[in-house]
Amino acid sequence: MAKTSINVRPCNIGSAERHNLRSKELDYIRPELSHRNEQWSEMRIADVLEDIREKYRQHTGQSMQKKATPIREGVVVIEDGTTLRQLQDFAGRLEERFGIHTFQIYTHKDEGASVWDGNAETWKPNYHAHMIFDWTDGETGRTRKLNKQDMAEMQTILAECLGMERGISSDRKHLSAIQYKNMVEAEKAAQIEKECRQMENKRNSIEEKVKQAGEKLEDTQKKLKEAAAEVKVEKLKGAAADTGTALLKAGTTVIDATASLFYSGKVKRQEQKIAELKREIYELEMKSQNLQSKLRTANAQAEMEREATRRAVRTGEERLKPITSLFPCMENAKENIEELREMGVGDNDIRLLLTGKEITYSGFLYDRERRKKHQVKDVKIDIAKSKAGNTTIWLNDFHFKEFFKQLWQKVQKALGLDKGMGFRR
Repeated sequence: MAKTSINVRPCNIGSAERHNLRSKELDYIRPELSHRNEQWSEMRIADVLEDIREKYRQHTGQSMQKKATPIREGVVVIEDGTTLRQLQDFAGRLEERFGIHTFQIYTHKDEGASVWDGNAETWKPNYHAHMIFDWTDGETGRTRKLNKQDMAEMQTILAECLGMERGISSDRKHLSAIQYKNMVEAEKAAQIEKECRQMENKRNSIEEKVKQAGEKLEDTQKKLKEAAAEVKVEKLKGAAADTGTALLKAGTTVIDATASLFYSGKVKRQEQKIAELKREIYELEMKSQNLQSKLRTANAQAEMEREATRRAVRTGEERLKPITSLFPCMENAKENIEELREMGVGDNDIRLLLTGKEITYSGFLYDRERRKKHQVKDVKIDIAKSKAGNTTIWLNDFHFKEFFKQLWQKVQKALGLDKGMGFRR
C-alpha cells in the first residue's frame, strides 16, 4: 500500500494559484496528462485574505501583522487513483476536528520526470495535491495554533480518507518539482552505475571461464602429445623385435597392431575433446565481446546522465547565487527561519538576521521544547556558526536552547521548584 503525508506551509499568495491552475508554462509537466488534474475552488485567495484581515481589524481594532500567515497551503502525497471527492472528505474532517477551513483543492497528476529503467527512458510521475486553507478562527480572524500532536493526528486522518498507509513521520517534507526532478536524475545515474558494475562482474566471470578453458585445452594437448609419443615408441619396439622366430614375429605383430589401435582411439578422443574446448572458448569470447560492447554503451549512458545531473545542479546553484550573495547566512536558513518564527520573531527581523546583522528584541519569545512563552527585554539575537560548524541562533551570546534552559531554571527557582520542594506558601 502506498504511503501518504501532508506538508503544511505558509501559502505563497502571489504564485500559488498560477502554479495550481497551470496558467504558466512549466518544463516538468506533461501537458497531454493535464486533463487528469482536478480542481475545486470556493473563493480566490486574495478575496479570502481580505475577508480575514477585515475580521481581524473588527475584532482587535488594529491591522493584522505582516508576519502573520492566515492562509496556508498543504501539499498532499496521493496516488494515481486518488479522487477530488476523497480530498474533500479530508477537508470536511479537518474543519470538524480543528476548525481549519479548506477553500481550494487541486490534484496534479501531470508532474514527474523521465527515468532510466535499464532499457529505455520511462516516465516517473509525482502524484500530489495542493489544498489551500483558511488557518484562522472564522469569527476573530486570529491564526489557529496546532501543536505537533495535532499535526500527527492530521496525518492519520489523511491516510484514513485516502485509503493509503500513513507516513512514518509527520515531518516528511514534500519535494518541489525541481527537487523531485534532480532526485530522479540522481536515482537514474545510480541505477546505470549499478548495471555497469553487474556487467563488469559478469564479464570478469566469463574471462575467468575462458582462462580455465584455455588451461584445460593446454592440459589436453599435452596429454595428446604424450599419447602420440607412446604410439611411436610401441612402433619402434615392433620394428626392433627379433625376426628369427616366426612365432615370436607373429605374436609381436599382433601386439603392435593392438597397441596401435588402442592409442589411435585415445588420440581421436583427445582431438574431439580439444575441438569441443575450442568451440566453448569461442562462444565464451563472443559473450565477453558482447558484454564489453554493452558495458561501453552503459558507461556512455551513465556519463551522459551524470553530466545532466551536474548541469541541473549547476543550474540550481546559478539560481541561488543572487540569493546567497544577498543573504550570507543562508546555511541552515530553512531550519533557522522555522525556529525564529516559532519563537515569535517577525519576518522583517528574520530578514535582517539572514544578512548577518544583529538585532535587539523585546517582547515574547516562545520556548517550543517546554511550551512556555517568556517576556523578554533587549535580548540580542544573531545567527552565527556553532562549534559544530553549522549556522544557528544565538540569544545574548548563548545558544538559543541554552538561553531557554536558563530562563526555565529561573522560572522554576521563582516558583520554588528548583529543589523539588513544591510551591512556596
